[in-house]
Amino acid sequence: DTLPIKYLGLPLIATRLSKQDCAPLTEKILVIANSWVSTSLSYTGRLQLIKSTLSSMQVYWCSTFLLPISVIKECERILKRFLWGGSSNSIKQSLVKWDKVCTPFPEGGLGIKSMKIWNKALLLKQVWNLLTDHSLWVQWCKKHLIRKHSFWTLPSRGCYSWSRRQILNLRSTARNHLLYV
Repeated sequence: DTLPIKYLGLPLIATRLSKQDCAPLTEKILVIANSWVSTSLSYTGRLQLIKSTLSSMQVYWCSTFLLPISVIKECERILKRFLWGGSSNSIKQSLVKWDKVCTPFPEGGLGIKSMKIWNKALLLKQVWNLLTDHSLWVQWCKKHLIRKHSFWTLPSRGCYSWSRRQILNLRSTARNHLLYV
């Protein structure tokens, strides 16, 4: 076998993640959404299925990779079509803009998490873990990737994989939201 190969269901790649690399994710969401095709499900029922199952299917990928925008749009298209039409294949006019649907319930939205924001938040968790955790993964990163540098000054260019560079590129966002006591 040649790269990319899968490990724990995710592709092992050193290059930029492509739409083709993410095809298993979009196909899995599509298959599950299509298996629920039912005209007897209300909007509330479909909304609950999206929030409890379809949105959670992408968490594992989002916590590991910065997904391409095209993949995020494809996944959200499937969710949108399922919500408004009852099927991922049906094309019905959206009743509300997707941005509004993705706002929290108290702010007038439907509480579906925006995949783009969720992806960034889950990757920021890796930054947090690098700064605060003492797990085996963090120890390995500090020994082999960060070495004698500070995480904050480590150059994002170099011999790092694409996914690690994406985490390093989130440092400015992390810095703006961290509070040291």
